[in-house]
Amino acid sequence: MKRQRVLPRAQGGISLIEVLVAVVIFAFGILGLLSANATALTAYTDAKFRVDAALLADRLISQAWIDRPNVALYAYGGAANGPPGQGSAAWLTEVQRVLPGADATVAIAGTAITVTVLWQTPGGRTHRHVAVATLQEP
Repeated sequence: MKRQRVLPRAQGGISLIEVLVAVVIFAFGILGLLSANATALTAYTDAKFRVDAALLADRLISQAWIDRPNVALYAYGGAANGPPGQGSAAWLTEVQRVLPGADATVAIAGTAITVTVLWQTPGGRTHRHVAVATLQEP
């Protein structure tokens, strides 16, 4: 005759508790991965906007360097100071298309040109990129 094994009552339901603890640990792991993904996406977006601002500022400086006799047409004091100059109007439109909530200023003092690009990230933080160059004769 075969004996049947009888579990003590104290052991009943222990497997269910182990499964619940495993599910809770797994859930915290998934939440951690989602948080890391959100942080990485925010960092990527900020980096992309910074690169775009730098490239746009360099583009305007290059245009002004090529068009040195008309460099005064590139001056722009920002949205509060009226429309941009003839040299920077198309560039400003591109800045506003590429960067969210963007504005820019272009200051020209002699042969020095300072381009400041401002934008707001979707989170509401305002960022600034400043590029300074000297436009010298070749």
